[in-house]
Amino acid sequence: MKKTLKRIISLILCSAILFSIGAVGASAEKKTTCDENCEKSPVVILPGINHSPTNLYDDNNELYRDADGNTVGGTLLILELSKLWGQLPSLVVSLLATLVLQHNIGLEQAAYNAASAAFWVQECDDNGDHVQNLQTQRWNHPISEMTEEDKDWLYRMIPLQNVEAVYGGDHIFLYTFNLVGDPMDSADELDEYIQMVKEQTGHDKVTLLPVSLGGTILTAYLDAYGHKDVDQIINVVACLNGTDIVADMMDRKWNLADDYLYHEFIPPILGDDVALGYLINIILHILPRSGVDAILTGAISGILDTIMINCPQIWAMIPSYRYDALAARYLNDPAKANLKARTDRFQQARLNLEKNILDAVADGVEVNTIAAANLDFGEQDYAFFGIVASASDYNSDGIINLASTTVGATGAPGNKTLADIEYTKNTKCSNPDHNHISPDNMVDVSTAVLPENTWIFLDQHHEVGNNDAVLNLVKAILINEVENVNDDPVNHPQFNYSCNTKYIRRWRIPEAEKLLEAADKGEVTLAAGDREELVAAIADGEAVINASVVDAAKVKAAEDRLNAILFKYTEYTGFTYDEEPSDFDIFLENALEGTSKFLVDTIGGGSVVDWVLSPVRNLADKIFG
Repeated sequence: MKKTLKRIISLILCSAILFSIGAVGASAEKKTTCDENCEKSPVVILPGINHSPTNLYDDNNELYRDADGNTVGGTLLILELSKLWGQLPSLVVSLLATLVLQHNIGLEQAAYNAASAAFWVQECDDNGDHVQNLQTQRWNHPISEMTEEDKDWLYRMIPLQNVEAVYGGDHIFLYTFNLVGDPMDSADELDEYIQMVKEQTGHDKVTLLPVSLGGTILTAYLDAYGHKDVDQIINVVACLNGTDIVADMMDRKWNLADDYLYHEFIPPILGDDVALGYLINIILHILPRSGVDAILTGAISGILDTIMINCPQIWAMIPSYRYDALAARYLNDPAKANLKARTDRFQQARLNLEKNILDAVADGVEVNTIAAANLDFGEQDYAFFGIVASASDYNSDGIINLASTTVGATGAPGNKTLADIEYTKNTKCSNPDHNHISPDNMVDVSTAVLPENTWIFLDQHHEVGNNDAVLNLVKAILINEVENVNDDPVNHPQFNYSCNTKYIRRWRIPEAEKLLEAADKGEVTLAAGDREELVAAIADGEAVINASVVDAAKVKAAEDRLNAILFKYTEYTGFTYDEEPSDFDIFLENALEGTSKFLVDTIGGGSVVDWVLSPVRNLADKIFG
């Protein structure tokens, strides 16, 4: 029950935010068998926002344990709810009073206190330091020496199995950093980590592989330490100039139109529980709009004050062109002078990024960029990001602006084409015969810092680990199959497409191989022809996950074929198709959706109680005027 309640509270508070490190030392002994002729520089992964396990420690530097004896930690938002329970009574009282009186009664302060209490673990002070003793797990050895449990976790987050198979796990390292840290401090730790990797492997340079938020660490590192220890950089949907999602959060700019907030926003967030989303829409109409606004305002302020405004890493996620205005709004207090100095330092690093990249290239560093494009914020996965005011204003991968992940590529937003927008084609491509405009005329890479070394996956969500063609491109660049977009446009085109091969790679092929092994051992009896079908289905699956050019139809056919043969032996495999919704489920969802739409069309964002009573009030005004 507590786990369920914690999940619900997390969802509520995370939705609210959208409305609105200690390293462990290790020996640096050489741990690879490669000799001085090895040409594979070790890879250091700079991971994304959800890839650095961090735990809370007590004053004795022991793992903190909650009332149930569980450790407190996570890889993103860390919730420890003991302080929240004390805030719930006042929140409930305010809600009930607001419902009865149909007027906001203390909800803003109650929501503020609840949000602050929920996220106390990652609170930052006015200097930009985390208040609590947070320590991030650090692997001071290659992934080949990770435990099976740790490696399984890593490959769920960043599925580079194929890369390890050809590159060697003793040449791949994972650098981690605290989400509520400072990217410039993380750059210092990264430099120490790189020196350790060099000593362990005997190499004098490393390859940096920034993924998503890892792009901020790359930005800080290049400005602080240059590129003397870098052989190659491969950016993968890297956050190199922030995202307007975070800037809108800081700026409190939301799409709060009645039809969106009260009808369209919540159901997609709940995934399969769409009916519950429409029910929540209906329940919202019990509260007066002043109450809903108070909850949102209070919760947003609580989260901003606790883990956003004072966190340098969060400021690193704000685009450079919005930094000055937001810094003037939040960081002018003399008490925040040290914090402002830290965020200013990263802003300068970001302003220097293009020059730092070009300087690295001029000195022989290979820099390649892989990005995704053509989605609005919140489109496809993580629908809740659609609440930000600029959701349709930028071409993005659903999370980060295309211009950020590519350092300058131009993308038409909102399903428009380049012909529909005004932009200066300040091409960075030295060859006038090269065409860097996407087939759909929505993206122009010629304005990016390195157009010859920038690959785009069209209609692809930020979660590129779901698309094996992206992973295969990373591998091809690493092993020097391609050095730029002109090397092999047939097998590695500059513009590729979206697909989801995760289910095939992670579950279907392993399940099918297990079934085949069981059949060969006599543990399962296959019907005539099914062994051949099983082998063929596995081959189809392997073909699509090893493909470098996306064919979405082949991906679907391969998954369907694997599903079909696995389903025939469900007693052994456990594989079953998702149940079709019952007639009652369909009726209920349609009824709730219709009611939600009726309410928003009829009363907008107000309270149904106020709507019912308004004629009586109007009559009373006329009589007693």
